[in-house]
Amino acid sequence: MAIYLKPDSINTYNGVKVNSYLLTKHNPNNIAMPSGNMTGKIIGVTIHNTDWISVSKDTTPAEQYTRATINGNMNDVRVHYYVDNKCAWQNLPLSLNGWHAADGSGNGNQRTIAIECIMSNNYNSIDKASEDNAAKLAAYLLNKYKLDINHLYTHTHWLNVRDGKTGTVDQLNTMWNKNKMCPLYILPHWSSFKAKVKYYLDNLNKSSSTVKPTVKPTTTYTTGTYKVKVTTLDIHSGAGSTYSKKGKIKKNEVYTIVEVKTNWGKLKSGIGWVNLNSMTKITTSNTNKPPVYTTGLYKVNSTTLAIYSGPSNTYKKNGSVKKNEIYTIVEVNNGWGKLKSGAGWLLMTGLTKVK
Repeated sequence: MAIYLKPDSINTYNGVKVNSYLLTKHNPNNIAMPSGNMTGKIIGVTIHNTDWISVSKDTTPAEQYTRATINGNMNDVRVHYYVDNKCAWQNLPLSLNGWHAADGSGNGNQRTIAIECIMSNNYNSIDKASEDNAAKLAAYLLNKYKLDINHLYTHTHWLNVRDGKTGTVDQLNTMWNKNKMCPLYILPHWSSFKAKVKYYLDNLNKSSSTVKPTVKPTTTYTTGTYKVKVTTLDIHSGAGSTYSKKGKIKKNEVYTIVEVKTNWGKLKSGIGWVNLNSMTKITTSNTNKPPVYTTGLYKVNSTTLAIYSGPSNTYKKNGSVKKNEIYTIVEVNNGWGKLKSGAGWLLMTGLTKVK
C-alpha cells in the first residue's frame, strides 16, 4: 500500500488549496537540491505542463509528482508547485530558486517561480480545472510580488532567451523552439490563458475588470491537408499520446487528415494518428500551399535525399540520391514521388522539376 505524503501545512491562496511539503525539510533520499536564494529578486512566474497521471482515489497527481521527486524519480527537475484539478503541492520555498527552465543560471531558473500544471492533450473538464487552478495560483503569486501580467512566462520563453532570440515577452513566450515547446497543452491558447490570469490578477488588485474570459482552444480542427510545423512528429496508433508510437513524420511534410478527434488527426495512409497542434492546415488562401507535383524529370536540390520503400519516411530506407542528380518520377502520392528505376520513393520537396 502506498504511503501518501502528509502536508506540513494547508493554505488556500486565491481559491486554490495549497499543501506545503518542502523538499528543504523532507529529503530522506538526499536528492540533489538547488541552493540559490531568490529573496528580493523574483521577476515573474513560469508556467509548465507535465503529463496527467492516473492515481488512487486517496490522493491527487500533484501529491504523486511531489512523492516521485522525493523518491528521486523526477531526474533533476525541482519546481515550486505542482498543480492538478483539485489542489497544489508546494515543493520549494519561494525564497529558493528552482531547476525548471533549462537556462542554468539564467533568469528563468534563478528569478521566477515555477508552476507545473498537470494536464493531458484531451483538454477535458479535468484538464480545464487544473489549468484554472494554475491561473489562480499564478495570479496570486504575481499579486504577492507586485508584478503585472507581463511577468507571466512560458518555459519556452527562457529557452528562446537562452538561445539568443529576441522579441517582446509575448513573442518569446510562444516563439517556436526546436528543443522544447512548454507548456505544451496551454501554448495553443496561451493568449486566452494569459487573459484568464489577468482577470484573476485584476480582481486581486481590485481592478475594474468584471468580465471573466472564456478559456478554450483557439483552433477547431477539421479534415483536410496539413503540413508538419515541428522538427519531428510522432505517429500514434490511436487518437492520443497514450497510444503506442508507430513512427515519425518530419517538418514541412504534407499529409491528408481524414478523421479528427479533438486535436488528433488520422492520416489518410492509415498508418496512425498525429497531434494537430503541431501541424498547420493548408487552405486555398494559405501562402504555404504546397506545389502540385506531377510525373516527369526532376533534379535533386538537397545535398542528399533518402530513398524510402514507400511514400512516407515511416517506410524502410533503401539508400539515397545526391544533389543535382536527375531522376524520372513515374508516380506521385501525397508529396512523394516513385523512381522509374523501382528503387523506391523520394520526398518531392527535395526535388526541382526539370523544364
